[in-house]
Amino acid sequence: MSNIEFMHIGITVSDIDKAVAFYEKYFEFKAQRRITFDENFIADAPKLYRQPKGIYSDMCMLQSEYGVTLELFQFSNVEKSPLYEWQKTGYHHIAFKVPSIPKLYEQMTADGIEFFFEPKKRGPGGDAHWIFFQDPDGNMIELWD
Repeated sequence: MSNIEFMHIGITVSDIDKAVAFYEKYFEFKAQRRITFDENFIADAPKLYRQPKGIYSDMCMLQSEYGVTLELFQFSNVEKSPLYEWQKTGYHHIAFKVPSIPKLYEQMTADGIEFFFEPKKRGPGGDAHWIFFQDPDGNMIELWD
């Protein structure tokens, strides 16, 4: 199985334009492909999408220069999820390594983004930092530098 390759992370969002702008601004993603999965496409896989008749989804693929691809979905009947809880099963967060957490923290805080805590140093005597916050839809993101 040495030919396995990581493809992408899919995230459902409430406002695809806002989400695209967020990931482009802070993490250097570039929108590559944007399409709409019409109601027939969604209805053709009822066990996969589990959506009532008439629902469609906008989709945008975002690519980074560092090999990560995000696939963002905005369904026509989008619902906000409750806050994530560490002890519950399922995908929990994505993490990015960035050049400088203090610098990005300052920029994002000025833009109104709230963090769970201020940048903390990793390991005893370490100079690298880590931090957690949420994207515009509450999806958890971890940063390391």
